[in-house]
Amino acid sequence: MSTPKNLSLIPQAIILLVLLCGAATTAARPIPPDPTDFLHVDGRDILDSDEQPIHLRGMNMHTNYYAFTWDPEAPLRFATQEDIQFLADLGMNVIRLGLHWKYFDTSLGYDLTDDYLDWCEQAGVYVIIDMHVVPPDERFGMEGIWDDTAAQEEFLELWVDIASRYADRTIIAGYDIYNEPAPPEASQWWELADRTAAAIRSIDPHHILFVENPMHVNAGFELLDDPNVVYSLHDYTPFIVTHAGADWIGDTPVPDDYSYPGDLLTKVAWVDWSSDAVSYRGQTDDWIYWDSGPLTPPEGVEFATIKLFAGGDCGDVWFDDIELLINDVLQAVYNPGAEEASPRDPEQPANWDFYRNDDFSGTWSDEEAHSGNYSLKISAGEGFGLWLQSDWILTEPLFPIGTDDTFQVRGWLLAPDNASGSVILGLDYLNGVYEYYDRAHLQADIQSFLDWAALNDVPLFVGEFGAMSTPSGGSRCDLIADK
Repeated sequence: MSTPKNLSLIPQAIILLVLLCGAATTAARPIPPDPTDFLHVDGRDILDSDEQPIHLRGMNMHTNYYAFTWDPEAPLRFATQEDIQFLADLGMNVIRLGLHWKYFDTSLGYDLTDDYLDWCEQAGVYVIIDMHVVPPDERFGMEGIWDDTAAQEEFLELWVDIASRYADRTIIAGYDIYNEPAPPEASQWWELADRTAAAIRSIDPHHILFVENPMHVNAGFELLDDPNVVYSLHDYTPFIVTHAGADWIGDTPVPDDYSYPGDLLTKVAWVDWSSDAVSYRGQTDDWIYWDSGPLTPPEGVEFATIKLFAGGDCGDVWFDDIELLINDVLQAVYNPGAEEASPRDPEQPANWDFYRNDDFSGTWSDEEAHSGNYSLKISAGEGFGLWLQSDWILTEPLFPIGTDDTFQVRGWLLAPDNASGSVILGLDYLNGVYEYYDRAHLQADIQSFLDWAALNDVPLFVGEFGAMSTPSGGSRCDLIADK
């Protein structure tokens, strides 16, 4: 069997689905469908039209939603009917069709969805319609909906339109109403989920609703007052393997030198700081070149990260053109002059994050610069503020510490209002936090969800899991086999 050429458009992160068991005008169709023709929930099972349990196994089709804002034709190039048939020949029986709400500003949304439904109907593959980007966001993850009542109403109206158009299409397994909601408070999601379910049910009483748990608040599920709901989670643990080498997670790539099963980095933790760094306590109206002096890390520490510190009555302080030496050898520093914007947030500098206690503030400043156009600014209040380059598991900006290594931080600073404050070019010392990951750990990661589903007698669905092609050795296949 040959692979259709367009299947190469499906991204390297091959995302699978599995069930864990026990602005267009809509046109009404004259003959209502038989309710028994739809997939439907019965206890912890999804049943087909013959009242037999069905395990939905397939893959996500993201339809190039992320490219749509700069290339409106991108969704039309994602896949073809030949690709859907190829997936069916592999034994898959469902796709999760990722959509951008702005598809529906024109006829694209329904034209695209109609194509996939027709292709899948001919191939015998069910479709989960997944709203992957919701109003008012241009791209996934912006989460502007929570404080925007107009966007929430637009979201509900869109689902009513979709349900009106497709209420009788039995090839649709159901509606995944919101991909990875991440509200400030979990209650905000469950309120919107209840409203969305009610809106859809006013039009479509038959299709399953797939409802996800809120992501960023580390919350579990809550029951909706609807008997035809499947509860869906996403599982990318351990992240350092599933997303090895990914350069779109943060400002630097995810490490790609860890293997599954094995000890895997899950975060970095603060150990100590360079208390031997020389503190600048003067006042200067001109940029001065400052040197930390020799810095000796404590024993048993794995990483060092650059730390730009200001505390006390220091006024406004600017830092620029930072250098690091290890054993008197100059090292490459990420974004040393703070000239590059972060791809995660174009309003912030790449590879630098600001931390504070009390009311210090940090700014990516264009007011002053030793060279270029930008510098890193700290403004005094009570307490202290600092700029760091440590970020979760993105270890490229960090510097491994060898036996007997000595460090030195140099750079330019401007402190015109420093009264009695302390300004330091120094280091923080970090250790990696590791967990041994194997099949048992994977089970433990989702056990609370399994227990909740069993307690409430509802189906649990893994709407996304997978691994990129970049993990070392056979880690990718080993991980997917265990999941």
